[in-house]
Amino acid sequence: MRKLFAGLSAFAIACAAALPSLAQDNPLPQGAITLVIPFAAGGPLDGVARIMVEKLGPRINRTFVVENRLGAGGDIAAASVAKANPDGRTWLFATDSVFTINPHMNPNRTYDPAALSAVSMIGETILLLAVNAQKVNANTFPELVAASKQRSLSFGSAGIGSPGHMAFQYLRSVSDIEGVHVPYRGAALALQDLVSGQIDASFIVSGVLVPHVKSGALRAIAVSANRRIEALPDVPTAREAGIRDFEARFTNILLVPSKTEPAIKAFIEKESLAVAADPDFKTRINAISTELLAVGSKEANEWIERERERWGQVIAKTK
Repeated sequence: MRKLFAGLSAFAIACAAALPSLAQDNPLPQGAITLVIPFAAGGPLDGVARIMVEKLGPRINRTFVVENRLGAGGDIAAASVAKANPDGRTWLFATDSVFTINPHMNPNRTYDPAALSAVSMIGETILLLAVNAQKVNANTFPELVAASKQRSLSFGSAGIGSPGHMAFQYLRSVSDIEGVHVPYRGAALALQDLVSGQIDASFIVSGVLVPHVKSGALRAIAVSANRRIEALPDVPTAREAGIRDFEARFTNILLVPSKTEPAIKAFIEKESLAVAADPDFKTRINAISTELLAVGSKEANEWIERERERWGQVIAKTK
């Protein structure tokens, strides 16, 4: 009996040594983690966030409270996290536009962007330039430019400063296209009017356009990034379509207060990237119009700096 207990004890010690200890390896304090999202529930960003925390919670043995704080293009949510206790229990999951476009649209913000630090970049949104197939007689970008010379085209977007709006402004700055921006209160309303023919064209998240393109209601002219998308492999990239010096990609950034301990930042970075490496994660975010992208803190912070400068130049040209 003594030999049996000794053997079992040795086996238990060996198993404990082989498994990671959450108490030792997890530097996060006990208690729920609040994940703040700057946009409404049900959108692509919110969907990616909820899939991420669903997988991340069991990995780090923590529960998550998802909080949607809307307003000011994401600045209200960003300010709340920038001013939060930097103990590792308050995170922000936002589109990069909050940090790359907002500074140029609203320089009088209520928080210091340096008070937030990116720990990873999880997922990116690629837009499609699409037209109503019945209203606009154009199959290619040169034909679309020609159509816009015959009559000014209406370009809808989810609102002032939204990715679709900024992509349209960018397009105007690098091409001869002519058009009028029509802002909506959300992408769903813009898509609805594009399909019905109330507006001529729009830059909209690729995934939601796919069924309408395949049905023939809409015609896809170009992808906003310089790589094709799997769902519509025949649609050319902006460069292939003849749009020079144009790329409009928007990424999702995971951030925490900058004064958060380095060990906690490194832990969140490592665990969020591990979730992104799960094949099921890729499948599920693809289904909600998000492409897989997963990079760490260094690349994420460099992306923000680079894109802030680039969008600043674009916005300066369109004022």
